[in-house]
Amino acid sequence: MISAALMIILPLINKRPDSDKAEAATVAAKEFLGQIDADQYDASWRISAELLKKRVSLEEWHEQLAKIRDALGTQVKREQSDISYATTAKDSPDGEYIQIFYDSRFSKNAKVKETVTVMLEEDGQWRVAGYFVK
Repeated sequence: MISAALMIILPLINKRPDSDKAEAATVAAKEFLGQIDADQYDASWRISAELLKKRVSLEEWHEQLAKIRDALGTQVKREQSDISYATTAKDSPDGEYIQIFYDSRFSKNAKVKETVTVMLEEDGQWRVAGYFVK
């Protein structure tokens, strides 16, 4: 099984986000995942949160994603399974974090769990700060 952390932020206190925040975070996550599904790894990094960009270089991001997605194959199906909200995260500044969990299927791996961590940045935009595949 593939297990890879590409900059994952682990919220410490989990609860449900309000519907407006959940919707905005979900839109950001879908745009991000769409870039990855289209093999646009550099573009996915560019639309990510500054926190992710500071911790993972564009070159590292591209290299790691290419390896992971090559092992998984083409994305076939993705369904959101859960969502959680926190205001603190391990080794990260306090803020607003939403984790979105997906049950996914890829051409080379029938059962994959994807976790996307989205954070609210200072400009009021929700952006992806972490991506985890298991």
